[in-house]
Amino acid sequence: MKKTLMAVLMMVGFSCLLSLTPVRAQENTADEDKFSFGKIVSVGEGQITVKEYDFAKDADVETIYFLTAETELGNVNAVKDLAVGDDIVLDYAEKDGKRTVTTLVKEEKGAETPVAEGEAGQAAPVAEAVPVEPVVEAQPVSEAAPEASQQ
Repeated sequence: MKKTLMAVLMMVGFSCLLSLTPVRAQENTADEDKFSFGKIVSVGEGQITVKEYDFAKDADVETIYFLTAETELGNVNAVKDLAVGDDIVLDYAEKDGKRTVTTLVKEEKGAETPVAEGEAGQAAPVAEAVPVEPVVEAQPVSEAAPEASQQ
């Protein structure tokens, strides 16, 4: 009797645990930060509008993001230092359709991989190719073993 009761209790507990797992996963995804990047279109009191690419729509869209006192800034001292045309990268949390920025980093001008420049700001010419000696094909090894190795 005790074994049957324990087995039933374990099955009930296990099924309850399994039924709660999807709900818990949904709660976690709502709190996780999302990522975006784009160009600032406007800066307002406590918000910015960013032109970004929407992969679902396959087009550029303008999206409003809200800034708070807790928003962490990078490469910029204050929100007032942001300007139209600045490229930014941000993390945000979305709740009830409102996107609140948690971290905003202004991309520095010229942060891309530097390119060597030649005269008048043009790209430097590619170095001349160095001739390579042709590869000599290997000759097949004769099947006769050398006599010195048989000693």
